Amino acid sequence: MANIMIILDGMQDIAYPSLDGKTPYDSGKSEAIRYMEANSLSGRLVTTPPGFEADTQTCILTMLGVMPDEIPPGRSYIEALALGLEVGGDDIIMRCNFVEVSDDGKLAVPCCSAPEEIAKTLRDALSAIDGYTITPVGSYKSLQMIRGGAKYLDSLVTHMPHQNQNGNFENLLPHGNELAERLARFSRDTLALHRPYTVLNWGQAVKGELPAFSSLHMAGNGAGRSGAMVSKTDAPIGIAVAMGMECPEIPSATGDTDTDLHAKAAATIELAGRHDFVMLHIGGPDEATHRQNPVEKAEFIRRADIELVGPILDSLGEGDRVMLTCDHAALCKTAGHTGEPVEFLFYERGKTLSGDLGTLPGTEAVRLMFGGSA
Repeated sequence: MANIMIILDGMQDIAYPSLDGKTPYDSGKSEAIRYMEANSLSGRLVTTPPGFEADTQTCILTMLGVMPDEIPPGRSYIEALALGLEVGGDDIIMRCNFVEVSDDGKLAVPCCSAPEEIAKTLRDALSAIDGYTITPVGSYKSLQMIRGGAKYLDSLVTHMPHQNQNGNFENLLPHGNELAERLARFSRDTLALHRPYTVLNWGQAVKGELPAFSSLHMAGNGAGRSGAMVSKTDAPIGIAVAMGMECPEIPSATGDTDTDLHAKAAATIELAGRHDFVMLHIGGPDEATHRQNPVEKAEFIRRADIELVGPILDSLGEGDRVMLTCDHAALCKTAGHTGEPVEFLFYERGKTLSGDLGTLPGTEAVRLMFGGSA
């Protein structure tokens, strides 16, 4: 029996004039999603636990059944696992975003693709610092590892760039200890040389562990259920590595709107034949959000409906289940995430379902799929 959870990252949004007063979801949905709406249970999931920021790592872990006290405080170690980086027990690893700062000192663009010559200059300068390594992971992202930096974790304060667009850049620089001062100084010096471009560190983490997916979801016979992940975004891939979930490489896919959705659908269908549960994570809507482009977001959701949701629904057998949802809401208006409950549709082939299940803890998402329909 297939159990497939489709996560369209950051899909939930507000309405925009450029979409004739519709949300990207309502503007983009087509035949397959409309079919699910007419034949599914609906509800809402609380995917951001109290005290946490709305973040892909936190929300995905919650939806996989990981309790708040087991969620790592930063996402960078999980992303390092996705890249196969070796992180020592005394090391700290952080996200390092390219950003743009306006003349009045505001964070104008929290996720920017700096010109390649500037990006290379900045990475080279960071790599030249003793004990620092820098690993590019996307157009605006890098992972920065600092040997021996774990001792600074507890007192290091940083801020998510995409949650603080138009905030005072100086207030968003790392602070709290000696390491923070060094990082902040580098960001200031870089801005002075390459305005409007510089870097901003956040998401600090150290080496840690997560529970295995199979240990969280037991079958009636006492055996652990198996799980798989389809994604090209570092956080979900790293989560799969840490939780013992199969995560295939898909060469033609990306974590953005230029991804090969047909290949992701095919991989999901194949894995659903071998595993008890498959999470399909699609990063495109969130990346369009960070570019503040609701039209791009809506068009990508339409592509996902046709190229992804439709083929998956067509592949299902009697009793197979699909949940369609997102990990967190994300607003093109602000380029950031919000932590309100996310809408979901729960479909089971062979049954015409209807009704509202209400608002559920995010940790119940996988259990709902294994437990069957209400």
